[in-house]
Amino acid sequence: MTQSVVLAGGPTLAVQEWGRPDGAVLLMLHGIGSSHADWRHFAPLIGQRFRVVAVDLRGHGESSWPGEYSLELMRNDVIRLLTELGIYGVIPFGHSTGGLVGYLLAATRPDLVRALVLEEMPTPDAADPPLDVPKRARRGQNYDWRAASELSRWQNASHTDWWQLAERISCPTLIIGGNSSHLRQDRLAELARRMPQGQYLSMDGGHDLHARRPGEFDIVVEPFLDPWAK
Repeated sequence: MTQSVVLAGGPTLAVQEWGRPDGAVLLMLHGIGSSHADWRHFAPLIGQRFRVVAVDLRGHGESSWPGEYSLELMRNDVIRLLTELGIYGVIPFGHSTGGLVGYLLAATRPDLVRALVLEEMPTPDAADPPLDVPKRARRGQNYDWRAASELSRWQNASHTDWWQLAERISCPTLIIGGNSSHLRQDRLAELARRMPQGQYLSMDGGHDLHARRPGEFDIVVEPFLDPWAK
């Protein structure tokens, strides 16, 4: 069952939990246009050993659509959410653009992050080819087109300062890429090399590994997460 957590001054965030309440917390962060439901196949597997907390980022799913969007605002929402839930140390587990939120959190609030998992996170290079930037809502979509537009524009530009953030992420970090993904895997590997405790792993598949191959994905991440597992 999804719960709504009202942050002081807004927004309201929708949160879904799986797994064991006594486990270390995996904070699941979805990509553009998705929601907590994106984790529904993988979360019950990893939840056998962890407490899984999946959030709908602002402008997505059942969370508020306030009309103002950035990675920094999403990072700030997550920080305030952890305070509301009484959680003081997490393992962010970000897919695609959600990985950028987790990456920023780990670089700027290391006191809140025990370890970090980034699945198919876009590197801070300009997207090639450029992402489509939505200009209006489409029928049936479960996200604010303005959120998708802002995040797509961000990815279409180069952000050299974000490469430097990698050196500030001192916690153990696992970057997972798919060997048939549209993302450049050599750049993901380079990002891992810049992190003091970063490692890169490749597995068969495309951009949405956890959703399409949840069992295999669980096997891949298990050795990395084992030190924090119940």
